[in-house]
Amino acid sequence: MQKSNAVVKVDTEANWNKAINYIPDNFTIIVYTYENSAPKVKIGDGVTVVTKLPFLNNKEVINGTLVL
Repeated sequence: MQKSNAVVKVDTEANWNKAINYIPDNFTIIVYTYENSAPKVKIGDGVTVVTKLPFLNNKEVINGTLVL
């Protein structure tokens, strides 16, 4: 079995919206944080800029843990 390390990048929505040229590596987890609501998550594909990636659907955050 091949070992891998998860890469998680966390920042505010305002800062992610400024990252118009950033292309997350394949399977990089991108977390958008908000002051008054639960975080939203995207997964990098190694091709698409972060602002164009879709948010994950059907997610729930329980006590700070993302449950898919």
